[in-house]
Amino acid sequence: MASDENAAAALGLGRDLMLAGSRLRDTVGKRAQREFGLTALQSDMLLLLALRGSMISTELAVTCGVNASTVTHAVDAGIERGLMRRERNEADRRLVDIALTAAGKRMAERVRALVADLARSALEGVDQPAVLAASLAQVTRNLDKG
Repeated sequence: MASDENAAAALGLGRDLMLAGSRLRDTVGKRAQREFGLTALQSDMLLLLALRGSMISTELAVTCGVNASTVTHAVDAGIERGLMRRERNEADRRLVDIALTAAGKRMAERVRALVADLARSALEGVDQPAVLAASLAQVTRNLDKG
C-alpha cells in the first residue's frame, strides 16, 4: 500500500513541477513579448548567452529544446535587433559562435530582472523558498543522471 501511495505522490509531484515550470515559462514569455518585444525562446537564449558567453547554434537548440532551424531564425531576429552576433569559434574555425552584443547584454539583464520578479511573485506564500530551491536543484541533478 505504501508503494502505491509513493507512486501516486511522485506522479502528483511530477505533474505539479511540469505545470509550475510551464506556467512560469509562459508568463515570462508573455511579459517579455509585451515589455521587450522578445519571444520566450529569444529570452531563454539571451539568458543562456549572458551566462555562458557564447554558444554554437546546436548547443543553443539542445539546451532550449528546439530544432536548429528554429534557433537560426531566432538568432537572425536577434542580430537584426542588434542583440546578438555571429563570430568564428577560436578553437574550431568551422564553427560559428553566437554571442551577445553590448545591447544584448543589457537586454539579458532586463530579462533576468523580469524572471527574478516573477519568481519572487511565484514564491509568495512559500514558507521556506531556500529549501524549495535546493530541493528543485536536487531534482534537476537527479534527472540529469538519466
